[in-house]
Amino acid sequence: MMSNGITSSSNDGIGSILVVDEEEHISSLLKYNLENEGYCVETMNDAAAASHADLPKFRIILADAMNRAFTGRDLLKAVKANPLTAHIPVIILSYSDSEDDIIAAFNDGADDYILKPFSLRELIARVRSVLRRNPIVAAGGAHTAIIKAGNLDIDLSTRTVRTLTSPLPLTKTEFAILALLAKNKNTFFSRRQIYHEVWAEGERNDNDRIVDTNISRLRKKLGDDSSIIINKSGLGYAIQD
Repeated sequence: MMSNGITSSSNDGIGSILVVDEEEHISSLLKYNLENEGYCVETMNDAAAASHADLPKFRIILADAMNRAFTGRDLLKAVKANPLTAHIPVIILSYSDSEDDIIAAFNDGADDYILKPFSLRELIARVRSVLRRNPIVAAGGAHTAIIKAGNLDIDLSTRTVRTLTSPLPLTKTEFAILALLAKNKNTFFSRRQIYHEVWAEGERNDNDRIVDTNISRLRKKLGDDSSIIINKSGLGYAIQD
């Protein structure tokens, strides 16, 4: 039975697929058939709840366009607007064959648009096609979205950071800040921008000074590598090549 939370397969792991569809029979059908193809699949029935889920671990999202206040298209926009998830491909599923709806979805960043009812064979083939086009898949099939910044290897899939000699024990927030800056090298982010990108809406209390506190802790953990994070008055924080 699905709920507004995530239900997942027992073989959940890095690089899983998220299916967001309000029709339980469709989610169950996709979950069963995609798992038979060897994928790990998680399902949700609410796009708004999905937008607050732990999305960076997913390799691809299948989102029903839905007829709700917060639609699958809204989820698509949220995914593509967040630097930590913008790389995740999104396929929109919809009953609408309107040219305007299809073009709008692609303009919002959709990687594919599949009409309902669909052929399972075609859908699976198109999922494979989108995954092949995604450059962060290693030859062995593992999700290895690794960004190099100085001596650091920042793995977006496992949310871990390694120096030349050892892993760094970063908190979720510290990692999110580092990943945001590393994915947007040479781009300065103000304290306020970082606060709104990293802290979920329900976690904010309008005290963006907490950004400085977390970056100070992050720099201490980085030690000799802390120089990769620079701060310019009036511009904010950045990692520069």
